[in-house]
Amino acid sequence: MSDTVLQLEPFHRLVHAYARRNDSSRYALLFALDARLADIVRSTSEILIGQMRLTWWRDILTKPAADRPSGEPLVAHINLVEESGDSLTPLLTLLDGWEVMLDDFPWEDRQFDQYATARGGGFFAFALAGEKSLNEEQVELGKAWALWDFARHCSDASMRQSAFDRCTEIMTSRTQTGFDRSGRPLSILCKLMIRDVRKRQLTADLYRPASAARIIWHGITGH
Repeated sequence: MSDTVLQLEPFHRLVHAYARRNDSSRYALLFALDARLADIVRSTSEILIGQMRLTWWRDILTKPAADRPSGEPLVAHINLVEESGDSLTPLLTLLDGWEVMLDDFPWEDRQFDQYATARGGGFFAFALAGEKSLNEEQVELGKAWALWDFARHCSDASMRQSAFDRCTEIMTSRTQTGFDRSGRPLSILCKLMIRDVRKRQLTADLYRPASAARIIWHGITGH
């Protein structure tokens, strides 16, 4: 598991540090796989090739552990998390969200909704161990977070603004993060999102000292 954590970008390593010990391996897998899927979408110039690469990960997540290929550290981590009793089903939903990202821009409302529901729902459900369905508040936070993260990384100005506007619309009347201690990394992400919504401006670098200080404070105190 430590190898997976070391492969995370510094921002996610910092957020991951506030996962409970029992949740640490699951969050490490979540951040690592989400980043791997992002790399696939980012580096894909032909939709068919991107779909094939995502299908490879879909097969990994649906095969029995004994049938998965060896030699890929992230696959080994998937096996480890599954052996501990966590369901991989939410990761398939997460993958569905990334598959929508292969669609050409500009998007219609349907594509924004499909992406936000699948990526946000899969990400949050796996983070919380998928023990039960997300409540309504967590579902909405998941959608908003997915749109916010999309906006932060999108190079198309119009699509970036559309995603951020949709995130803002969801978050207009929400100021709480809605998670207990097991969801501390999620509440960190949501706190950063809420700050951007209040400012009506996306923070370019979440790993700068001011942001890191907020992450550490909320990670320790929950406030």
